[in-house]
Amino acid sequence: MKRRLLLVPLVVPLVVAVVAACSPAASDVDGEVFVPGPMAPAADKRSDAVPVVVDTDLAPDDLAALALLLRHPAVDVVAVTVPMTGQLDCRGTGLLADFFEALAATPPPVACGTTPRGDDGVAFPADWGAGALMHSGLPRDGDPSDLTPVRAPADELIARLARRHADLQVVALGPLTEVAAVLREHPAAYARLDGVITMAGSVDSASHADGVAEWNAGADPVPLAEVVDGPVPVTIVPDDPLPPGAPDGLAGPVVGGLGRVPGFTSPAYWDLATAGIFVHPAAATTETGTWAVDTTEDRGRLRRTGDGDVRVVTALDPDALDEVYRSVFR
Repeated sequence: MKRRLLLVPLVVPLVVAVVAACSPAASDVDGEVFVPGPMAPAADKRSDAVPVVVDTDLAPDDLAALALLLRHPAVDVVAVTVPMTGQLDCRGTGLLADFFEALAATPPPVACGTTPRGDDGVAFPADWGAGALMHSGLPRDGDPSDLTPVRAPADELIARLARRHADLQVVALGPLTEVAAVLREHPAAYARLDGVITMAGSVDSASHADGVAEWNAGADPVPLAEVVDGPVPVTIVPDDPLPPGAPDGLAGPVVGGLGRVPGFTSPAYWDLATAGIFVHPAAATTETGTWAVDTTEDRGRLRRTGDGDVRVVTALDPDALDEVYRSVFR
């Protein structure tokens, strides 16, 4: 049976624009100030909204992507899973509590990853996780106890949801540790997934660090290789086609202030582009094939090896993506 890799193109009714906000002092690189205020109500979910698990390491660009998926009418976020191998592990659930409160959104089930990093993985720099907490751009008034993760580990929750939903898809915004754990520990459930889209790896861009082509892949490279070789359709958004700088469409209450750190452009397109492509695949050009993943020397380096069905994004339309962001974040 032919599976669909991404959602149908975006059709979103525009809602009333609201003055952007998160923190009185938050501003973008052009000096635009984001005034505090609530987000406009999200559009109603469509009857055919696709169930999605968002696998995230809770960096500011991840939160922007999660906000897009939560508010998009064609997406039903049925769970959030947090691997222990990303920038933040489930110690960041207090951040999620603040995030859902700021969005005035009911949290879906949140599950913590328990799968350790493989021997070939390289841990994210420790100060990145601290920065994601200290410079989230969210009002930190929430009590971490307001959001209690479910008792099931992340891979078990994904497997359970795959058995429940025939068209479940995974949007992976961090290391693929837990997604690959589903493949290994629950293969029949994994085979029921309708697709995985992941921001990971690099084809030709410069390496992010010595031995790390791209950090989401480098933090745990073997799981990426396993998912790429697995039975479920995969779309990879590598580092190469992502435009520099922050998206123009990332403005508005809450999202307009995420991760605004002086001297550092964040959130950039990264994971937000992945979420944008998921809901509007026409914004991406892809190359299909079989792809090898370097897991030891330049971790996350991608190389096309022949004909196949794995899609790797080679070009993006930033203007189209910005329209997606504006239509959802207003």
